[in-house]
Amino acid sequence: MQESIFFKRYSKRSYLDKPITKESLERIFEIVRWTPSCANKQPWRVIFVQNKQRHEKLSAALSRGNEWAAKAPVLVVVCAREADDYSREDDPVKYYQFDSGMATLSLLLGAVQEGLMGHPMAGYDAAGVKTALDIPDEYHVLCVISLGYEGSVDQLDERTRKKDEAPRTRKDIVEIISFDNFDF
Repeated sequence: MQESIFFKRYSKRSYLDKPITKESLERIFEIVRWTPSCANKQPWRVIFVQNKQRHEKLSAALSRGNEWAAKAPVLVVVCAREADDYSREDDPVKYYQFDSGMATLSLLLGAVQEGLMGHPMAGYDAAGVKTALDIPDEYHVLCVISLGYEGSVDQLDERTRKKDEAPRTRKDIVEIISFDNFDF
């Protein structure tokens, strides 16, 4: 049995200095476009940044500790606004956030399918990201993703390299899955 694409996805931090083809990006765009969403609202807006000046401005908005991401050939910003959300008066859920998370996973799995690595990050200055990319105020920056071909861990500083060399871990199934009731 072929290993599932879900298990091939990981978030490493070293990238090759190799551009991503237009065709690969277009296939990822199409995958993101077909992500399911509540009431088919498709609230996400995804900005792929390759332009050198914009890339540098966006990189400057990353938190200390995420400097490695600036070496990725493409940085991606996922944003959305509440005005594009599905809503019901009796339901306080922010579906635009959930739906944008699904679009982010679609993007990450699409990257794996293209032989790429995507690393989603929470470490950024949202105001700086908005300024760098001219994102309107009503949009929330939900995620920044570095995207490219995996490079060698030898290119990383010692602290970051140790993170990449650490074994992947997950919670035990019984900690996250139950049947018929909330039994954790």
